[in-house]
Amino acid sequence: MAINFPSTAGQPTDGSYTYTVAGLTYVWNGSSWAAAGAGQSATDLTLLSVSSNAAGTPSLSYNSNNGVFTYTPPDLSGFSGPGLNDGPGSGLDADLLDGQQGVYFTNASNLNAGTLSADRLSGVYNIDVTGSAGSLGALTNISDVSIAVPSNGQVLQYNGANWVNATLAGATGLQTRTTAQVTQSIANNTAANVSITTAKTYVLYSIQTSHAAWVTIYDSTASRTSDASRTELTDPLPGSGVLTEVITTGAVTQIITPGTICYNTAANTTTYMKVVNKSGSTNNITVTLTYLQLEA
Repeated sequence: MAINFPSTAGQPTDGSYTYTVAGLTYVWNGSSWAAAGAGQSATDLTLLSVSSNAAGTPSLSYNSNNGVFTYTPPDLSGFSGPGLNDGPGSGLDADLLDGQQGVYFTNASNLNAGTLSADRLSGVYNIDVTGSAGSLGALTNISDVSIAVPSNGQVLQYNGANWVNATLAGATGLQTRTTAQVTQSIANNTAANVSITTAKTYVLYSIQTSHAAWVTIYDSTASRTSDASRTELTDPLPGSGVLTEVITTGAVTQIITPGTICYNTAANTTTYMKVVNKSGSTNNITVTLTYLQLEA
């Protein structure tokens, strides 16, 4: 096939001057026309084209009939990048847990099962509680409750630091009568100052002695000292601090009628007494008080 090449007069010889005919490209090298060689294509590149599809499954295909390449780019809408919202509300699954954004799990209203740890229940809550606890285990599990060998009929009573078990008649808040006792070796016709643990204030019902004795109860040690020289045949003066006294002839119980209110002016739980032995010889004199507590 004869080719009618164009004039090459004055044309560059560096391969930039070309001529295409019948789909083939020829290059002028300064002396002749030659088909395109290394670094060039023997095909007319202007006959090739590229067609792009919408983003989807990435692919690249070529139609040899028309020289068209068809390119389908990948869908990158689910990946982070400029202008992309990949946080809460983005609708993406990559940052979800069981289909929920992280903020879902910090909302206590979404809890419907499980057990909260103790550190999640500390503090003060201004709430109303309905229903009941399944099991407390024991009252001593509460920090301000201290129970020692509880028995029937006892109730909890606050002692200023803890709720403690206390014996109350019929659990009505009333105290039951009780006794307090002290024993002292005393020579005959000799006085001994003794102390006994009782309630701060109480109604005295009776005084029991194991031997003949003169027993005097005072509101304080000062009153007992001031009364030390008084004889048993002399009545105490009003306001002297003498609360009550009895003289017995042996192992007897002297009923106090009406009941006498005895107390400690220092508001402690000690009753101060003077006991004079009248048995005729040295003996261990036991004095027992029966009383009802009036003050906590």
